[in-house]
Amino acid sequence: MTLRVLLQIEIQPEATERFERLWHDHAAHVATLADNHGQTLLRRTDRDDAYVVLTDWTDEPAFRAFERSERQQAYLKELWAIRAGGSMTLLDVVTDLVPAAG
Repeated sequence: MTLRVLLQIEIQPEATERFERLWHDHAAHVATLADNHGQTLLRRTDRDDAYVVLTDWTDEPAFRAFERSERQQAYLKELWAIRAGGSMTLLDVVTDLVPAAG
């Protein structure tokens, strides 16, 4: 079963461009990890300073190991300096429907 992680992140308004660069740089590293199965950065349409990140992982132990990694901790230290709030939710994917090939 796949673990999907939903992050809601609020960024200080003057730091949104910095956040997007930081996220993209770090996402390039995350994409190389065998237990990561994809990631998406979304910006809310009603707030320029609020983002949602979705990432898929093999399972919770793999995600937790990533969270404790030195590289992730360094990223979080930079993120926390510009973050205004947020939350994290872990979700088990029950069904993931994909469109039929057309």
